[in-house]
Amino acid sequence: MSRPSGVIKETFLADMGFIEKPFHYFALSLLGLFLIILPFVTSEYILSQIILIAIFGVAIMGLNLLTTAQLFSVMHAALIGVGAFTAAFLSQSLPFFITIPLAGLMAAGASVLFGLPSVRVKGFYLLFSTTAAQFILEWIFNWMTRDIPGSAVYVEAMGIAGYTFSAIERYYIFIIIALIMGYLIAHIGRTPLGKALVMIGEKDYAAQIQGLSLLKFKSIAFAISGFYAGVAGAMWGYNLGMVTPEHFPFLMSWELLGIGVIVGGLGSYVWGSLLGATMMIAVTQGTTVLVGALTPYLPWLGAGAFGLRAVIYGLIIAAILILEPHGLASLVRKIKRFFDLWPFSY
Repeated sequence: MSRPSGVIKETFLADMGFIEKPFHYFALSLLGLFLIILPFVTSEYILSQIILIAIFGVAIMGLNLLTTAQLFSVMHAALIGVGAFTAAFLSQSLPFFITIPLAGLMAAGASVLFGLPSVRVKGFYLLFSTTAAQFILEWIFNWMTRDIPGSAVYVEAMGIAGYTFSAIERYYIFIIIALIMGYLIAHIGRTPLGKALVMIGEKDYAAQIQGLSLLKFKSIAFAISGFYAGVAGAMWGYNLGMVTPEHFPFLMSWELLGIGVIVGGLGSYVWGSLLGATMMIAVTQGTTVLVGALTPYLPWLGAGAFGLRAVIYGLIIAAILILEPHGLASLVRKIKRFFDLWPFSY
């Protein structure tokens, strides 16, 4: 007999459902309505920040999946660069809906190539090997643009059949891409592939004993992660209109891993990644505003603005690791659980 409270699931399909409660339908519908009407009630600056959250959110989703298997990579910024440069070159002759997937595939190939050492090494050794990959790809970017003035490769404006999309239309396209990528990766975690990655992350030798091929599943994880980075890079190129090697520094890879994944929520592919991306953008823009406000009174602060952002990042990471090791996504879940149980404590 059904009880008057709680969530009743009577079938396996219901238990595996992506949306668990009727309230979730309402909340997601409200979020969709908010994203639809946002361009008509806010400024271009706010829209640009939402677009950046969508771009970095997509990139962090792939990295978050990779870390599920305890594969910590610090070459993700370079993989975003692979996607961005691929989109920049291909945009001269191909439409965006072909260029973006191809950019993802190119970055996926590079990710698998540089991720192969993960079959033999892990932990700190994998961090060092992916660091080498970051530097190698940065050198390739500089070599490709050595004869281009300013090392800047311009991206054709996003459009179709001779029609160029407006800023609002680009916003909707970026949001749709982010929603599709989020929907796909949310379901990957519920498949045998996602469960295999969790098993490999827990004990890779135990997974191997169970018959899982480490080469196969780690390569798939790097491929998916690289594809998401490449798509994010293509979105970055189309949003900015140009790509340079300076856009994808080594520090960005650490920001994506430290803030995007660890602070956002390790293992929370969608909401954790979006929260991590939001934190990255908030700190970057907040630091800019803070430095601009304080520089007239503290002239030396302007020269140290970049270092100030790194200090703030470090403080945030330390605070999260101490107060909420599972990230902002876990904090949101605890708040949600409180209201689910309120006013009862059990």
